Amino acid sequence: MRSLAISAPAVTSLALFVLSACGGGPAQEPAGKSELSPFGGGSAVDEMQEPPAASMGPVAPPVSDTDGSSPEGTPDVQPLAPPATGEGTPEQPPSPATGGVAIAGECRPLCASDATDADATTGQLDGWGWENEASCVVSGSAVALQGMPCDGPAPPELPPLPPVPDGPVTRPAGVESAGFFVSGGRLYDRRGNDFVMRGVNNPLAWFTNRNTGALAWLDEIASTGANSVRLVWETTETNTQLLRDSVERSLQLRMVPMIEMHDVTGGTTADGLVSMARYLTETEAVKQILLDSEDSLLINIANEWSGANNIYVQAYTDAISVFRSAGIRHTLVIDSNGFGQNANTVLNQGQALLTADPQHNLLFSVHMYEQFRSAQTIRDTLQRAATAQVPFIVGEFGFQHGSDNQNQGNPYAIPYDVLLEESERYGFGYLAWSWTGNGGGVEYLDLTARSGSADQLSAWGDGVINGPNGIRSTAEPASIFAE
Repeated sequence: MRSLAISAPAVTSLALFVLSACGGGPAQEPAGKSELSPFGGGSAVDEMQEPPAASMGPVAPPVSDTDGSSPEGTPDVQPLAPPATGEGTPEQPPSPATGGVAIAGECRPLCASDATDADATTGQLDGWGWENEASCVVSGSAVALQGMPCDGPAPPELPPLPPVPDGPVTRPAGVESAGFFVSGGRLYDRRGNDFVMRGVNNPLAWFTNRNTGALAWLDEIASTGANSVRLVWETTETNTQLLRDSVERSLQLRMVPMIEMHDVTGGTTADGLVSMARYLTETEAVKQILLDSEDSLLINIANEWSGANNIYVQAYTDAISVFRSAGIRHTLVIDSNGFGQNANTVLNQGQALLTADPQHNLLFSVHMYEQFRSAQTIRDTLQRAATAQVPFIVGEFGFQHGSDNQNQGNPYAIPYDVLLEESERYGFGYLAWSWTGNGGGVEYLDLTARSGSADQLSAWGDGVINGPNGIRSTAEPASIFAE
């Protein structure tokens, strides 16, 4: 999906993202462009030499919430300036603070009084105070909202899973990853058991409020039985602690997290693709998250990067090299071009990329929107993937999307029930787009209400979650959680 949901500081860059649409919340095309110009006149799997002018996936919300603001973007009330003390009244040191928040991995106490926030010389409020000869964090400040409670009740423990034996599949020679690996066209967890993804996309980078945004939605997503979650991330989001907490919370909830980079959605330059690899490997805080979770994390290099077929293999080979040279041995997830919908690219060129990867550890992803409005196209694509033994998932899909003059401006219906049925038959993973927060005319892709509650599913969300081949009836936790 394409993302136009950009936080306030990045509004000046909006034009750069207008053509970047699939793989993260739906994004609308600029005025005058069709949301859904088909790739030529053939089927969804026709070979595409150049990316289409129109973006092919859904769009992110027009305005994302940020820490320190409500979901609607209204600033929260700022801490009050310190009250004046009466003359001659001796000031008493505040009582020791109770409670605390984890900031950059360290538990910081909450200030007992907002009055200690103001700097003695400038009178400015920065969210930090000084009490009892130690720094503290002002409750409700932007700093406090960036942290997680560190002395509250522990999250409820999930009931233990029944024991699962190690699988019969061994890691292929040369694959050094301590986590997931691919073999014979299948994805396996570190214990050698087949892992079939059944999950949703969660727009983490666009809804960063810790209490009402994508981090909080993880518990709701897990309640559906989902065994995996694709976390939308962008280089413009600087709160890497939020990314770490989301990865860790996903794992606590027995969902395998997949980090996906959304910046170059629809991009066509090799440099743009490689820049995503460099961000993930050269941003120290982010790289450490990857290393700390190597045994349980997947990395989606770039959402719907759409370089032409004649540069596709070389550009991804270069990006893969950046990861491997940096010691990142994870399973890397690679989207097809054509905003993720050109299945032929990964089916025809996937083996070449697997050979080029020193770790031979790649998983290929196709996004199924309007180019898959034919049930037969869905069946043919999944059958071809099974025959070709290409490690394969449907990384995004919806129940409708796109339009053109032939459809009189109405979204094309997508037979997602066939997608679910065939994915179950062949054992391919899928992740629906998206939990909530879509904007720009594709709000219909929300699986649930803006609250993020699993008790407020849309009709399409109910089908994905509770249908006969939906998440609740087909998802199996990765065996790494049953050790």
